[in-house]
Amino acid sequence: MPKLWTRHDHLVAMSKTDELDLLIIGGGVTGAGAALDASTRGLRVGLVELSDFASGTSSRSTKLLHGGIRYLPHFEFGLVHEGLAEQKILARNADFLYDQLEFLIPMYRGRRLADLPSWASAPRFAPLAMQMGLFLYDTLGRRPRGSHRAVSRDELLEFVPTLLPQGLNGGFGYMDAQTDDSRLVLSVLKTAVERYDTLAVNHLTASRVTREGSTFRVHLEDQLGDADFSVKARAVIAATGALRPPPSTRGESAPVRLSAGAHLIIDKSDLGIGDQALLLPETDDGRVMFVVPWLDTAMVGTTDTAYTDNPAHPRATDDDVEYLMRHLRMYLDIGDVEPISAFSGLRALMDVDGSTAEASRGHEIITIEPGYIQVAGGKLTTYRRIAEETVDAAAKFLKVDAPSRTNSELLVGAAGGPHAEKLLGDDLRAIGVDDGHAKNLLRRYGTHAQNVVSSITSAEHLQVPLSDGKTLLGEVAYAATYEGAASIADFALRRTHAAWFSRNHARVDAKLIADELGTSLGWSDNETELHLDRFEAELSAEGL
Repeated sequence: MPKLWTRHDHLVAMSKTDELDLLIIGGGVTGAGAALDASTRGLRVGLVELSDFASGTSSRSTKLLHGGIRYLPHFEFGLVHEGLAEQKILARNADFLYDQLEFLIPMYRGRRLADLPSWASAPRFAPLAMQMGLFLYDTLGRRPRGSHRAVSRDELLEFVPTLLPQGLNGGFGYMDAQTDDSRLVLSVLKTAVERYDTLAVNHLTASRVTREGSTFRVHLEDQLGDADFSVKARAVIAATGALRPPPSTRGESAPVRLSAGAHLIIDKSDLGIGDQALLLPETDDGRVMFVVPWLDTAMVGTTDTAYTDNPAHPRATDDDVEYLMRHLRMYLDIGDVEPISAFSGLRALMDVDGSTAEASRGHEIITIEPGYIQVAGGKLTTYRRIAEETVDAAAKFLKVDAPSRTNSELLVGAAGGPHAEKLLGDDLRAIGVDDGHAKNLLRRYGTHAQNVVSSITSAEHLQVPLSDGKTLLGEVAYAATYEGAASIADFALRRTHAAWFSRNHARVDAKLIADELGTSLGWSDNETELHLDRFEAELSAEGL
């Protein structure tokens, strides 16, 4: 079995720690990546997150591991090359969370491809410009010949029968990849916890950072109890994304500008798409749009609008939903389809001028004061490189010479391959659970899926699927015991996606989940009722 990781145990251990080498504030993908990177260099590391791990932008992305083909017209070749290089590392280090995905680009008469320069989007030049761009994309990624292709009109209509045929001239296909973003964050953190004894505590707010001689004292507030305390650390990294880092008495954090990206989750069969994704070439406001198959649903996105409201709970507005559905119907014959759910994520942009759509997706590392470092911006695909550069800055301050090792660090659960899938399928069939759940478990946990199955073999009630049809009740205890889950929302929104994939948003499952969490975490009846109320409040805050 993997190493135990409960919130309570890590909270107690952190409160009793004399001094950390490095405390990381923020439990998104960048913070998790920095925790693993620093731990591999021999540093004693702690990480705190004010809500839950991956509760912000790192569970609200388009789930793509891509080089950023749309950055080519902006001549951001370095960003594209870095993304494609990281894509290959993730394919090896996180193989169970990495899926190759072909994107189809339908080309319509009278419509430009929004990301092309104006001269290249003219009907007579667009196909050639698109071909040149795809060739450059594959070249920057050192991909084999044939990674992109021309696709005929008839092929497109065969792959996506709902595509509107009028004006369709054919199109192109190219290869990229996707992941499960919140599971990637959990897997990175689990690797740091299991192999390097990193401490990671969610629902713990860093309220302020003060200098005490040669160290920092970070003041922490417990969001699930009254266990407020402070911890000393020789250096601090703030990877807080859309939120401002806690204040320091000796320096100012850099301001970030926020852009909201809304997405819809729709039944895949309602859209008539199969295993390929669609890149829809033009929206009214001059952008492209994605329709991406994801875990037997389809995800549609995204918007790019300036955001000035409370960043704690961004949500897709009625205008966002209308915008996305309207543009879907510009390209697909889908009738009166209704989304299952909608969500919005925030991009933290360091640029201060121009529109959010034009702002760079690069990252910046800022020294708030010597030893207190802020990192913001960047893409999901390049999280490992961003984390490495950030830890380089902290290591320089700490006078630590050890280099990063994460380019060759397999995440826990990786390197299972077809053999693991067969063994898991055999074990699940033996207790009457269908093969579809084996696939879902492997996508979440990799080789650690076997541990989930072992824990439910002797308990028939744990083999029951939840209302999303993709999650087993037995996963609840595993999430609480080995993945730091401390609330119903932690499980239903991030450890799994049960709340996103069912139209009741896991409300019908809430009592079952709460009872299993209560058994694992020692909740009283009153605490269980309190957590049920908190879950409803979080769903409401999400607009679900």
